[in-house]
Amino acid sequence: MSTSGRRAKARPGVRSTGGRPVRGGAPRGPVWRRWLLPGALAVVTVLVLVLYFSPLLGVREVRVTGGSIPERDVLDAAGVEPGTPMLRVDESAVRERLARVPAVADVAVELSWPSEVLLRVVERAPQGFLAEPGGVRLVDASGVLFGRAQQPPDGLPQLHAAGGPQRAEGVRTGAAVLAALPRDVHAQLRAVHAEKPSDIHLVLQDGRRIHWGDAAEMQRKAAILPTLLSRSGDVYDVTTPALPTVA
Repeated sequence: MSTSGRRAKARPGVRSTGGRPVRGGAPRGPVWRRWLLPGALAVVTVLVLVLYFSPLLGVREVRVTGGSIPERDVLDAAGVEPGTPMLRVDESAVRERLARVPAVADVAVELSWPSEVLLRVVERAPQGFLAEPGGVRLVDASGVLFGRAQQPPDGLPQLHAAGGPQRAEGVRTGAAVLAALPRDVHAQLRAVHAEKPSDIHLVLQDGRRIHWGDAAEMQRKAAILPTLLSRSGDVYDVTTPALPTVA
């Protein structure tokens, strides 16, 4: 046997034909296997395009829950058109649009497949009201003005704030005081005067007054009020909560 024949015989995967080595290999598989992956990718692409651009899985219902805001106002602000493909509903954009509705404090947007969008609305809770020409505006704990009414709602104190540049600061500070008060004290309140945010005072339904001072140490001031109001007096001073007085 020639030297080249012996080498070919010693090497795996090589066969000899007439003394000439011929490299062998595994037999090729069926042709369809070569098209399996591209075909699957094409099918997935078509499905995505259909779902993204066609109304086959489009929005058929937008449902609103929570709060007393008129449903039509919420739907108009959300801007989700019937028939919009579900994959194209931008939840973040819907939340941003609804955040511009003054009475909405928060909202959750949920996609309920195959065809429903659910809007869970959290409404602002009023702490008081601000008198304006032609009616009143409600005020929440963060000082946001929302809602209009002809008459003041029952059980809510009136918030007084100066006009001009100081108005917004007065509304925010007065609303923060209202939010800090214990529920039983809040229920006794007639008005909060925040014309000067550094010198706030409160008026109770029975005419007694509370000198609150500025926005410092709000929680301490609020915490001592129930005990302080149990004492006889006309004026309750918590401007320095470490040394409250009754007169």
